[in-house]
Amino acid sequence: MITVDSGEAARRSKLSLATKSLYGVGEMTQGVVTTGLTYLAFFYLTAVCGMSGTRAGILTFIALLIDSIADPLIGLLSDNTRTRLGRRHPYLLISIIPLSLSFALVFSIPSDFTGLQLFLYATILMLVLRVCLSIFYLPYLAIGAEISDDYHERSSIVSFRMFFWSISAFACLYVGLGGVNGSSATLLHRSNYERFGWLSAASLIVIGIVATFGTMRQIPRLHQAHQRPGAPIVQLIREMREIFRNKSFVALFTTALIYFVAQGTAAVLALDANRYFWDLPSSVNQSVLLALVLSPLIGLPFARLLQDQVEKRTFAIGGALVFCVCQFYPPVLRIFGLLPNDWEYLSTLLVVNAVISGAGLVISGVGFQSMMADAADQHEYLFGARREAVFLSGLTFSVKSASGLGSLIAGIALDAIHFPADIASRGAHPHLAVSTVHGLGWVSGPLPAAITALSALTMLGYKLNKEKYQSIKQALSERKRAGALPPADTP
Repeated sequence: MITVDSGEAARRSKLSLATKSLYGVGEMTQGVVTTGLTYLAFFYLTAVCGMSGTRAGILTFIALLIDSIADPLIGLLSDNTRTRLGRRHPYLLISIIPLSLSFALVFSIPSDFTGLQLFLYATILMLVLRVCLSIFYLPYLAIGAEISDDYHERSSIVSFRMFFWSISAFACLYVGLGGVNGSSATLLHRSNYERFGWLSAASLIVIGIVATFGTMRQIPRLHQAHQRPGAPIVQLIREMREIFRNKSFVALFTTALIYFVAQGTAAVLALDANRYFWDLPSSVNQSVLLALVLSPLIGLPFARLLQDQVEKRTFAIGGALVFCVCQFYPPVLRIFGLLPNDWEYLSTLLVVNAVISGAGLVISGVGFQSMMADAADQHEYLFGARREAVFLSGLTFSVKSASGLGSLIAGIALDAIHFPADIASRGAHPHLAVSTVHGLGWVSGPLPAAITALSALTMLGYKLNKEKYQSIKQALSERKRAGALPPADTP
C-alpha cells in the first residue's frame, strides 16, 4: 500500500540515469508527431495535395482548437482516475495505437481527394491525431511533474526529455526530407510522405510501449488521486477557475499564448521559407532544419550549468531573447541586400545561426517547463489538491489554440502574398514575384521574432523562486502530516 509518507520519501530521493532515460523516451512521441505536423504537414497539404493555404490554416486551427478544449477534460479524468496502474499509465496504454495509426493516415491521403472532400478528410484525421496525442502526452507530462520534489532534479528531468525530443525530431525530419538522397523533387512526391508516415507510426508504437512499461516501477512515487465531490463538469469549472487564480500559472499561460501564436506562424512556413525565400539547395535546406532540431544537444549542457547558478526565470528569459535575435536578423539582412549571394557563406551563417537559436530556445524551454512543475506544487499549496494534469492542460490549451491561430495566420499570409497553391506543378525552381519572396521572409522571421520577444517579457510576472518554492514544499509536508487543509481565504 502506498502511503503519503512513503510517496513523499520516494520523491525526495534521486532518480537514476536509467529511470530518467526511460521517462525521457516518452517525449519522442511529442517529438515525432509535432515535428511532422509542424514542418511537413502544412507543406504536404498545400504543395503536394493542392489545398489552399487558407484552408490548410483553417484545418489546423480547427483541430488544435477542439483539441485544446478537450485538454482540460482529459486532465480532469487523469487526475481523478484510480486504478491498479495509478492515474496516469492507463491513458498512455489506450492512446498509443490510435495515435500511431492516425499519424500514418495523415500523410497517406488518397491522391484523388480534392477540394472539400480533401479538407474534410484531412480535418477529421488531424483532429483524431491531436486528441490521441493529448490523451498520451498530458498524463505523461504529469508523471514528470510528480516523480520528484527536488527543485534542481526537475530541471534535470526536463533536460532528459529535451534530449530525447531532439533525437526524435532529427530522425523525423531526416526521414521526412528524404534522407541523404533527399532533393527538391523528393519533397513533392506523395510516396515519400507515405513511407515517412508509416515508418513513424511503427516507431511511435515502440516508443509508447517502452515509455509506459519503463516507468511503471515509479508509480509508488506518484501522488494518489484526490477526488472532490460534484459532477465532472462542475469540478472542471471549479478547477479551471482555481488555476486562473494562480498568478504563477497566469504568467506562464500568457507567455505560452504569445509565443505559440508567433512560432506557430514561423514553424509551418519554415520549409517554404528555406526553399523559396532563401532558395536553398536541398542539402543546405536539410542541414539548417536538422541543425535546429539537434541544437538541444548544445543547449542542454549550458542549461545544466545555469540551473545550479541562476534562477529558472532568468535563464528562461535570456534563452528566449537569444532565440528572437537569431530569428530576426538574417531575413532582414537578405531583404535589404546586406548578405552576399555566396552559398558557402550563407550556408555557414544559417547553420550556425540555427544551432545558436535552437540552443537558446532549449535553455529557455528547460527553465520554463521546470517552472511549470514548481507552479503545480504552488497550486496544491494554494488550493489543497494535486491537479498536475488539469494544471498542465490549461497551458496546453494556450499552446494549441495559439499554434492553431499561428497556422491560420500563416495560411492566410501565404494567400495574401500570392504564394501559389499549385507550386508542386511548377517544377523544382518556380518563378515567384519579388514581393512574394520578400513577404515570405517577413512573415516567417522578423514578425514572429518581434512577437516572441513580448512573450519573454511576460515571464517577469512569474515570482516563484527557489527560496519561495522550498518554503512551499516545507509547508505542504507539514500540512500532509497534520492532515490539514489550506486556509479558507487562500487566493
